[in-house]
Amino acid sequence: MLRLGTVSMPRSSRAGTAAARPVTAVRAAGYTSASRDTPSREEKKEDSVEDRVKQMELRIMALVEESCMLSSRPDPDDDSSAAKKEYDLGQALAKAQEASTLERQLIRMQEQANLGDSHNLDLTFAVLCNLAGQYAVNEMYTEALNTYQLLTRNKLFPHANRLKVNMGNIYFKMGEHPKALKLYRMALDQTPTAEKDLRMKVMHNIGLLLVRMGKFRDAVTNFQHIMQEQGDFQTGLHLVLCSVALNDAEGGKAAFHAMLDVDPPMHHQDITIDDENDPYECVLRDVIRADRLSRWSRRAAADAERCLALAAAALVRPSSRDDESGGMSWCVEALRGYSGGGAGARLELGGALAALRALGGGARPPSAGGQRALQRLKAVARAHPNDIVLRAEANADAAFVAYALGNFTEARALSEAAARDDPYSCAARVTAALSSAAAGDASAWQVAAQQLAAASHLDPADLVAMHDLALALEKSADDISVDAAEARWTRVRGAAGAGATLRSLAAAGLARLARAHSHDPSATDHWYSMIGGWDAGVTCALAQLHSEMGDMQTAKHHYQDVEAVWPCELSALEWLAREAPPDVALQYYRRAARLQPNNPQWGLLMGSCLRASGRYQDALSLFKKMNARFPDNVQCLKLIVKLCGDQGLSETSAWTRELQRAQARLKQQDRASSVTSIGSGSSGASQSPVDQIRGTRDSRVGSAAPLLTPASRRSSATYAVSSSQDSVQQVNRSLHRSAGKKKNIDDFDEDLPLPPE
Repeated sequence: MLRLGTVSMPRSSRAGTAAARPVTAVRAAGYTSASRDTPSREEKKEDSVEDRVKQMELRIMALVEESCMLSSRPDPDDDSSAAKKEYDLGQALAKAQEASTLERQLIRMQEQANLGDSHNLDLTFAVLCNLAGQYAVNEMYTEALNTYQLLTRNKLFPHANRLKVNMGNIYFKMGEHPKALKLYRMALDQTPTAEKDLRMKVMHNIGLLLVRMGKFRDAVTNFQHIMQEQGDFQTGLHLVLCSVALNDAEGGKAAFHAMLDVDPPMHHQDITIDDENDPYECVLRDVIRADRLSRWSRRAAADAERCLALAAAALVRPSSRDDESGGMSWCVEALRGYSGGGAGARLELGGALAALRALGGGARPPSAGGQRALQRLKAVARAHPNDIVLRAEANADAAFVAYALGNFTEARALSEAAARDDPYSCAARVTAALSSAAAGDASAWQVAAQQLAAASHLDPADLVAMHDLALALEKSADDISVDAAEARWTRVRGAAGAGATLRSLAAAGLARLARAHSHDPSATDHWYSMIGGWDAGVTCALAQLHSEMGDMQTAKHHYQDVEAVWPCELSALEWLAREAPPDVALQYYRRAARLQPNNPQWGLLMGSCLRASGRYQDALSLFKKMNARFPDNVQCLKLIVKLCGDQGLSETSAWTRELQRAQARLKQQDRASSVTSIGSGSSGASQSPVDQIRGTRDSRVGSAAPLLTPASRRSSATYAVSSSQDSVQQVNRSLHRSAGKKKNIDDFDEDLPLPPE
């Protein structure tokens, strides 16, 4: 064994190799630092055709899944913009088309490798079906129909006939109802009876299509069959609506009772916790409440109650909505024993609110109808003592109605009852605060502002509560409250959920603050201009502002806009008449006299215009007619005496005696009543119809005052003639009387409104 080897191995001639491994043990055969020759490996083999087919199938399936995810509907609880949705649909279609292109390449590859028999038909079906669906959601209906026809005409796909439902849906969207009905019926015939759910859905589609085509009898037959086999609330609602369209009252009631036989959806209730202070149990309850399944179950229960409420509302005759005997009474009785929850109670509450809504859209409902609605709401609250939520809603609505009727004490009591049942009810606290402020004095607005601030903290998103808070702070009239009111108005105007009305009300509030407290005409003009010219009160405020600033041209422009939009605005008529020639002013005064027939001021101004135009006889006739209607008007008698004396008429003495008697009666009344009044003012000016109409234009019954009417605007009472000297100044300004001509007038009575010579 120790003999030297006699056989020598030939050295390898491979390049880059060191000494070969020795044959004998003289030299160690272990690790050496010298590089050793490694056996050469063959080049890596290329992927086989089967491996490439498998990889391409995986890639195609990944594209199909991505396309489906991009086109899937978002969760109703999640917010997604329309732009994002359109972008997702376009990407989904692009990925579906890419998957279809790769699938065709896969087929060609398999055919070239003689592997056509091993092609995956399920993959082809998934790719084409997804492509057709993406065409449909992107409203490419022709391409979608062509793709669906490739599947339905291929005998290799045994379940492709179900896709005729999708084709029917596309024809329905295109408005080709006969073709859609044909495809629905073909799909129904080819659907096995074992698949009951699919058959009922197809029949539901057929029923809706028949309704769209006006074939209500056939639709009723379809819906009745569905309710007998596998009823649901949506189908029952459609059956009720078809019965109402056919004037079949008994059929509608039968359909409503069939809806009550449907098992109500069970929604997850909040778990009961033993200790409210235990953070673990509270977090667990909140997590379960916010779970997707819990939200879905609550949404299903809400949809069921909505269907029942809509069906009941459809069955009630419009002429008997406020009639207990012929209205919703039988629906309420039918729902009393229903196991679905508070559907009957909600229906009673909805019926009471519908009766209130039918009274009209004024700020204050009629007393009789409002009292009936109030009693119904209170009866609903009493009839359900165990349902705290419903009782709180009914009391809150009843408080709102009581406030609208002017029963502030009752409104406050009902609001407090609603707040006890639901401490987080913002509407109840708002009504309670406004009721307290309306029933109290001026200082009550400060207490109301504190209560409204607490209500606003409960629900910061309630912009109406914030609006009322700003109004209460504005009425408090101290510096701190004014600053807080300005901040609240700014928040209301900048809120994302504020509509055009709330933004306009906030701008009006900022304009009032800028005018009354800041004395900033430019800011007032800015905020009023932000509202626009759709409101006559705002335009009048702008006109008055420019008139005070001395910009008569802009003021005239605004008043003309008001007169064109709202011809009954007395302030606009008076200003335009004051700045117009006598003939034009006469037309404005005549219109004002029609609006206020019991106000003698307009007749006096009309007579002054006639005198300024030189029509003395017409003026005398007008004054005589006024005296017959207002015999105690001293100013009218003075004008008659003046005109008769100027013309030298014989009846001057008779009218003078009548004037003396009227003055004696007036002095006697003054001594009896101890009230200073002028003859024209004592006649009593009636309220303007404009003021009556404007009183109903509040943004909310809870608002304490009309917001779009500036506080500095004069009321109709200020237009009455307060003194003879004031009348002289007004008429002289309107007639542009000069000082030189005034000296030539006979000094019969200095306080008479005389025309220019």
